[in-house]
Amino acid sequence: MTVGAPATMPHRVGAVVIDSVIGAAVVAAVTGGVLAASVLSAGIVGILVLLPAVAGTSLAWFLVHTALQGGRGSIGMRVMGLRLERADEGDGRLGFGRALGRNLVWTLTCSVVVGLFSPLFDSSRWRRGWHDLAVGAVIVHPADVLAVTPAAPVEPALAARIEPAPVLIPQTAAAAAAPDPRPVVSAAATGHGDPLPAPSWAPASVPANRPIPRTLPVDVISTVPGVPHRDGRPASAERVSPPVIAILRWDDGTRHTIYEPTLFGRGPGQQEGRRSTPVRDETLSLSKTHFEVGADERGSWVVDRHSLNGVVIVRAGQPQRLVPGEPARIWSGDVLELGDRRLTVESAR
Repeated sequence: MTVGAPATMPHRVGAVVIDSVIGAAVVAAVTGGVLAASVLSAGIVGILVLLPAVAGTSLAWFLVHTALQGGRGSIGMRVMGLRLERADEGDGRLGFGRALGRNLVWTLTCSVVVGLFSPLFDSSRWRRGWHDLAVGAVIVHPADVLAVTPAAPVEPALAARIEPAPVLIPQTAAAAAAPDPRPVVSAAATGHGDPLPAPSWAPASVPANRPIPRTLPVDVISTVPGVPHRDGRPASAERVSPPVIAILRWDDGTRHTIYEPTLFGRGPGQQEGRRSTPVRDETLSLSKTHFEVGADERGSWVVDRHSLNGVVIVRAGQPQRLVPGEPARIWSGDVLELGDRRLTVESAR
């Protein structure tokens, strides 16, 4: 899986220059050795040996350079802190086969000069050249992952907190005659002349054994999603609509109201205890399972599910890239950058 930020063009150019200088130095050393041997041996080592020696050295360097790129990176990449990775959700390293194909395409396209500038034709932040697109590769800068203060560990399945809905009970003569269980504050206790009156907004007290009249509005109860009802009353007084975790708005105007831990992406798989919500993405910058949104007793959170383009929280104009797999708090007004897509947090706990 790709974990890291896109490599900048100065870093990429620097890596190419370093590798080119090393390759030229190796070929120059072999060429000088053949010429020196020809002079010292008085022609026994002929100049005709020079061409095969240079060709063999160039091929050997090409293969060694390719193998390094498919692994932890070439010498120039390691100096500049870069790494080649797969663009799809698989093993992070590119591998020798894809690296070889990438270098062959690079050589062919550079023969017409325009291939040198193909990374500039990509408008995305990854700047993938034709050789990168041909084998599904990206160049990343692993050191650019910014740490965000992690939230509390997330349980595999977070149970939604159930809170009973407020019920308005009409005040009757019996309710008015019932004793008030609230403590009475005496004038001596308060230090003032008269006892403190109850505020005007204080609800009337109701005996615990008093039956609740069936005056609940049917349209309110029956429109709560996922709550069984009968004759306008919920099956249980404590089974009501779960609290909203977050309200999210995509850059195309689509809104999602989240009541439970939810996975988002182009095609997230089914996981127990989580809802899967596919997102239409014409930019192809979202991964199959890109991120997850949920909540705990401390508030709402988001987790980067090891996506290709990662998750960046922009809060008060300051971007912070999430560490994949670690939850981070989201607040109302935050903007999530997901590749080429933007997601605004309109409401959060």
